[in-house]
Amino acid sequence: MKLEGKTRDKGARKKSRLPQNFRDVLQNLLAFSQRGYGQPDFLRATVETLLQYSGCDLLEVSLAQPAKGYRGAGFLDGQGSFQWEWHQSGPTNHHGRLFTGGGGGELDNLVASMLNGPAPVAAPSLTRSGSFWTGDAARPVLLREPGGNHLESRSVVLGGEYQSLALIPFTVADNRHAVLKFAGRQRELFEKDDIQFFEAVAEALGVALAHQEALWALRERVKELSCLYGVAKAMQNPSRSMEEVVGDVLRLLPPGWQYPGITEASIILDGRVQSTPHMSQALDVQSADILVDGLARGEVSVGYLEKKPQADEGPFLAEERSLLNAVAEALGVSLAHHAAQLALRERVKELTCLHAIAEAAQQPEITLGDLLWRVVQLLPAAWQYPEAASARLTLDERTYASPGFVSRPYSQVADIEVNGRVRGSVEVTYLVDKPELDEGPFLKEERHLIDEVARQVGLIVERREAAEEKDKLQQQLRHADRLATIGQLAAGAAHELNEPLGSILGFAQLAKGSHDLPVQAAKDLDKIVDAALHAREVIRKLMLFSRQMPARKTKFNLNSLVREGLFFMESRCAREGIEIVRELAENLPEISADPSQVHQVLVNLVVNAAQAMSGGGRLTIRTSREDGFVVLLVEDTGMGMSEEIKRQIFVPFFTTKEVGQGTGLGLSVVHGIVEAHGGSIRVESEVGKGSRFEVRLPAIGTEVEGQGE
Repeated sequence: MKLEGKTRDKGARKKSRLPQNFRDVLQNLLAFSQRGYGQPDFLRATVETLLQYSGCDLLEVSLAQPAKGYRGAGFLDGQGSFQWEWHQSGPTNHHGRLFTGGGGGELDNLVASMLNGPAPVAAPSLTRSGSFWTGDAARPVLLREPGGNHLESRSVVLGGEYQSLALIPFTVADNRHAVLKFAGRQRELFEKDDIQFFEAVAEALGVALAHQEALWALRERVKELSCLYGVAKAMQNPSRSMEEVVGDVLRLLPPGWQYPGITEASIILDGRVQSTPHMSQALDVQSADILVDGLARGEVSVGYLEKKPQADEGPFLAEERSLLNAVAEALGVSLAHHAAQLALRERVKELTCLHAIAEAAQQPEITLGDLLWRVVQLLPAAWQYPEAASARLTLDERTYASPGFVSRPYSQVADIEVNGRVRGSVEVTYLVDKPELDEGPFLKEERHLIDEVARQVGLIVERREAAEEKDKLQQQLRHADRLATIGQLAAGAAHELNEPLGSILGFAQLAKGSHDLPVQAAKDLDKIVDAALHAREVIRKLMLFSRQMPARKTKFNLNSLVREGLFFMESRCAREGIEIVRELAENLPEISADPSQVHQVLVNLVVNAAQAMSGGGRLTIRTSREDGFVVLLVEDTGMGMSEEIKRQIFVPFFTTKEVGQGTGLGLSVVHGIVEAHGGSIRVESEVGKGSRFEVRLPAIGTEVEGQGE
């Protein structure tokens, strides 16, 4: 055999049994062992180098592991290119020996025997170191195998494609056995000193392989620990969302595996998938379930983009399985912890929001509108993503919303019910897209919160309206009591004044009939008569107000009375630039009332409206039927009234007119007439926009109409 750098001189062989290039081979082996190669890649580089130096056609390494065996073979193809094959064998055959596969049954059995102990070959085919070699595979080889209590000999022919064979046993750390096989197609390719060279190389290979395994194991362990440390660190920040944590873990996984350059990863959590860019193209994948409280919530997976030699679990190592399980377990713990923290944080936010609403509701000086606006301001901070949350509250067509609120497809809405009737709604939305959760992008706890907020708002409105209604009833009670007192006083005063006033009026009229009455005296008597008549009109109104004058009820249609009453008012309104708009309902039912008193109600309301529009305007008279009542509506576009004035307009003798322009009894008389007929009167007014008086009188045939009579 011709070795590169080796001389065939006998004197040179006596001086040194190892070829001069052994140092180069040894340096290459040590260099390969320090490059961080995995075992298949280390042996590939080693075999390729040895094949180059030895001049063989095939070089094979068989290695026995505690549970499995490995075989790597390197050879030159027909074009002279190096080819590499790596195989993993089962642990034992039926004889308890490792198979190496490939190259004929007897040769495989011989290699398997050498992996389990000394070669069962008789001398002279063995060296002192236990190596087997032959220059002619067709020549019989004598094997000695156990047979009962003694060794039995049998002759076998190894045969096969390769004529020259050398099987060199060596050991790796922990006394693991290995065999280095050199093969050549040429007969008698090896000499004895070649075998000694091979044995020295095999011994060096055992040391280099042990060194490589130690460095590789250390490097892999450092990678695993670095990965686990990074995962633990990513999970320690309570301010980060689970989505951000998963993103960090994805970036940490590939460097923790044996081939980081072709490693991809993915994490599925509650149906949401996050992965590195090319995970979908992975050829081999290993996965581990993410468990929370014993339930699978997802899985973490790692894959290779290229086919790699078989290891403990496909191309993956047992250590990588342990690492993947540890990462999955850490994710499960982090998910449970994150869920607990999130639930606690969200609960605190919910309680803070509800407490603030309750606190605001207890402040009586805050109006309902300001309170609802305060609720809208509190809502976004109580949701999971407050920076993107926006709220809107609607009550009785009045809307309170956060700045920039925009309705989006995914919103949480809850109805506001007041006394069993839906009066509005509370709505929360995210202005940007967020991940899917229990209800769109919202948590189920947020559904409970918005329902509770809507319920609380409903209760607040109910309590506020009940309080307002109570105040209103108390005001009405005080007003009624005041009116009753004034009515009694007015009735007594009217009776007491009627008699002397009649005498004054009668004697004044008699005096006017005297002859030769001075002109000035006649004028004075006219003034006395006018004043007495005015006083009598005031007394008549007082009698009406105090209900001392009985109503003479007849059936009539309100529309007819309105038309007749407006006929006498149109010319005055036209002179003052007031436009009269009639909106009289058809088929209006009749009412049972005193036409003269209802006419006085209409006239008083129209006169008040005209006086409120000194610069002209529009006067609307409208009739309608609602819930058993006939409604008369008088609306003007005049100066309107403040809340303070509106509260006193039905108080007798209260007036905003100049002295001598009114008695302050007009609306009091209207109020008395309407109530005497079993009806009601309501006023709405706004300063600068006008007033609206609504009179409701029972239609004939209704229960209310019967009560009014």
